[in-house]
Amino acid sequence: MNELPLTETNCNVCNAEVKLYHRYCYNCGSNLLFNDNQTNLYKNKSFRYALIFFIIYLSICLTVHFTNLFNDYGRQFRIEVLLAVLTLIYIQQNFNSIKPLLKFRNFSLIRLIGYIMAAAVASVIINVIITRLNISFFENYTGYYNRYRMYSMPALLMIYSIAINPALFEELAFRGVLYNYLDKFLNTRFVVIITAFMFAVVHLNLISLVWLIPFGIGVGTMRKRFGTIWYGVIFHFTFNLITVLFDLYENGYFR
Repeated sequence: MNELPLTETNCNVCNAEVKLYHRYCYNCGSNLLFNDNQTNLYKNKSFRYALIFFIIYLSICLTVHFTNLFNDYGRQFRIEVLLAVLTLIYIQQNFNSIKPLLKFRNFSLIRLIGYIMAAAVASVIINVIITRLNISFFENYTGYYNRYRMYSMPALLMIYSIAINPALFEELAFRGVLYNYLDKFLNTRFVVIITAFMFAVVHLNLISLVWLIPFGIGVGTMRKRFGTIWYGVIFHFTFNLITVLFDLYENGYFR
């Protein structure tokens, strides 16, 4: 009787089961390629780079959220550019590993349409719930429009700032940079969950964690399954675009 080929082994440091193709132990971060020279997680280069990137990203978000320095859109735009530049710098440093994600691999028009429809439906449901909660608890609707109404072409500014920019650069940051770093030493399922949690945390809204974490898991799963960020980018863009249109409608923009 033929024996099945060995696909798993154990980490020499913590004895956790790991796949033969893993470079690092998902449990303790030890280097699996050199059993005679095991490394601690905190000495793991990929872990350090991921941690530094996330701390810088979160620090910028915290500064914006808890100060009055960025209330007008001109200053907010500079923050958007800063986060985009930070992401692009890290992408440039790891371009060879991120480059495959930039190809629209495993493309299916039917699948794409399905994701677009799912994003639109999810966005409508969440926006209706949030609007009703605001009206129930605060007796008013608080949306994004007031931040942009003083500028010319507020609708276009909202589409860029809320839909286009986050869909592209947040996916590059969380499903590109951070995902790639963590995937070098963690089980891929954990990477999807951890990056989803990180993605939710930087939005700094406790109530929104309820849907931001599942959202992050969803787009992370798309990246894992299809090896490209573009399904996630389009899903993210559609979701946020519906939010913009919903907000404009609630504020009487189309009436």
